[in-house]
Amino acid sequence: MGFFSRLFGWDNKQEVPVQTTKTEEGIPYDAGLVSKLKADHQELLAMFGKISQAAGAGQFDAVPKMLKRFKLDLQTHLVTENVRFYVYVQQRQAGDSGASSLIADLRKEMNGIASAAVHFIGQYENAIFTEDVANQFRKDLAGIGEVLVQRINTEESSLYTLYMPK
Repeated sequence: MGFFSRLFGWDNKQEVPVQTTKTEEGIPYDAGLVSKLKADHQELLAMFGKISQAAGAGQFDAVPKMLKRFKLDLQTHLVTENVRFYVYVQQRQAGDSGASSLIADLRKEMNGIASAAVHFIGQYENAIFTEDVANQFRKDLAGIGEVLVQRINTEESSLYTLYMPK
């Protein structure tokens, strides 16, 4: 039995669901993808707001659990964005070297931001919040929040406009 079979509780007698939507053209267009990505952004911002509120109120006992949830939601969003959005847009813009280069640069930038966010979360998800740690956390949180908001605005106002049917 394979890893995913064990993970999802499938045994050898059950039929494992398989999605077979691969086409010769690569990743298919999904009319609901941008809406889903924007909804993810709103959920991420809401969770970030809750973390900020808890930190501002000194409720650091709640912060680690919220950070872990934020990390999971962020990683899930990034996988969707990388696999379904960026690959599709890069396929679509393959003939335009300028657009392809811009998309590659934005993707690389997002991966850097994601790496920094995950590092930040890793630094604090199991921390003991002394007064000094709490103060540094608030400062680091504000910096991460500023970068995330700026990136979300860029994606929603510019980058996502490149996602359209072939």
